Amino acid sequence: MPDRLDLGSSLPRRSLEAIQNGTLRYAYKGVPMFKDPFDLALYQMLLWRLKPRCLIEIGSKAGGSALWFADVLAGYGLAAQIHSIDLEPPSLEIPGVVFHRGDGRRLGETLPDAVMRALPRPLIVVEDADHHAETTLRVLEFFDAWLAPDEYVVVEDGIVDDLYDAQRLAQFAGGPRQAVRTFLAARGADYELDIELCDFYGKNVTWNVNGYLRRVR
Repeated sequence: MPDRLDLGSSLPRRSLEAIQNGTLRYAYKGVPMFKDPFDLALYQMLLWRLKPRCLIEIGSKAGGSALWFADVLAGYGLAAQIHSIDLEPPSLEIPGVVFHRGDGRRLGETLPDAVMRALPRPLIVVEDADHHAETTLRVLEFFDAWLAPDEYVVVEDGIVDDLYDAQRLAQFAGGPRQAVRTFLAARGADYELDIELCDFYGKNVTWNVNGYLRRVR
């Protein structure tokens, strides 16, 4: 596992930068979404496989990804709840989506035990907050108490290790991939990387580098 977690994207830097330029300009139904083309496809495969009845997104931004998740799940005939959490949630109104004001580092305030116990399952968690290692680690630790076998937590934006220089990455204390390494060092016996998804288009050709985590027990 440690050797795998040290692997970044196999795409060359120039290609990553060009795709990132498009990703930052991408919108869905006119709402900024900031999803790369690889994970747009990988998420659809995962959602069809898991058929979640609840999706929790940490980091709403403009709300484009919550809107897209809602449409994909509805298109699959799944009546899923979507809860999207942000320090400054958008004002969009989307059927099936509830935006919450909350902090990824203090999720218990937004998602108390009673709420978590009442959520329909299966559950998928999308960690798409501020790229900071501490935030990602807190999210992973919070949902570790709730995820059941075969449910997923997807850690987004591990690609920052490949896109950012050392000085910028230091602002995020190592970023999402450092958080994944720390979390799996402690809890790795209960999780596995979904290598099929991570490497579907080539070795870690995903913005969620080593980020598709499945609970196994």
